[in-house]
Amino acid sequence: YISFGSGAAGPTSAGSSNSNLCSSGAGDECEGRRLADITMSMRFMGFTQIQIFSEAYRCIVQGEETDYFHTLRLLEALLESAPNALVHLYAMVLWAGKATAPSYAVSLLRASVLSSILSVGIGLAMWEQKVQFRASCGYVVSVSILRCFEVASRTLTLALFAGLTHPYGLIWVLVVDYVVMVLMIAKHRSVDFSYGFFVAIPLLLVSLEPFVWRRQDHAVPKDSYFAVRVIESILMWAVITKEQGRIDSQMETYPIWIGSEFLALMSTLGLYCFLPFVWKAARRQELSREVEDWGDETGDDEYSGSDRSDHSGGPEEGRSLMKNVDGCNVSAELPAE
Repeated sequence: YISFGSGAAGPTSAGSSNSNLCSSGAGDECEGRRLADITMSMRFMGFTQIQIFSEAYRCIVQGEETDYFHTLRLLEALLESAPNALVHLYAMVLWAGKATAPSYAVSLLRASVLSSILSVGIGLAMWEQKVQFRASCGYVVSVSILRCFEVASRTLTLALFAGLTHPYGLIWVLVVDYVVMVLMIAKHRSVDFSYGFFVAIPLLLVSLEPFVWRRQDHAVPKDSYFAVRVIESILMWAVITKEQGRIDSQMETYPIWIGSEFLALMSTLGLYCFLPFVWKAARRQELSREVEDWGDETGDDEYSGSDRSDHSGGPEEGRSLMKNVDGCNVSAELPAE
């Protein structure tokens, strides 16, 4: 669903020696040990955060495929940076401004939250560019900004709500939201229901699929997803507004609370002001998630992304594709299935 490749499966020095043993007659058992060694090595590198730097080195210096790097970068954004932003914002509003906290706590947490939000925005924009590689630079930058607004709005609002309903408010809102996401995934039926239990996890903080994917290819369609987010935001801000007196009475952490409220409102405003423009641009270059690219932005192809994916001939007929390459029309006849 989100993987572009299986990574650097080439043998390491230990793998090379094992390959020589396999060639001398050790057979399948030796090959299994070699693959197990490579798997354990990659797991260790992933756990220690070395793997993503290793893949970046392979892509930039050695000029190899970028698929696995994009996969790691996306997973880092969804499963590490986004939760990190929420947890650190939660700690900042509850603890960092108090006299018992170290003097550097607020600055350190702010830097961590900022880097996490930027990481999510860039990671999801990289995925958008990967699946629609003909997307313009302006579109990719706009998606990155929109994603930063999205994760900032979501995490700031959740952190403020959680701080006022501590200690169980955050747990309950995430549990309820998870159930809602799973039910929406089951209703839409774009992915297997069993797989939907895993896809719903990153959906708690950000809408993970590229905007250029067709509506039917999303685990949760963007319109339904953001409708739920609007309702949740209204309910959480109703609680925040009601408890504003408690915020005003907290002398030590008052500046952090007010600053977080202001940033949450501004990021929410930025999200819903940016969203219609990005959505409109994405529809002009829409494509199916099953293919890498169905044509460029200028519409030179006979079909758009959604039209082409739905277009099929009868079983007895062949199909032809027309492509414009360097100003010349090139046609290809596809055999009948």
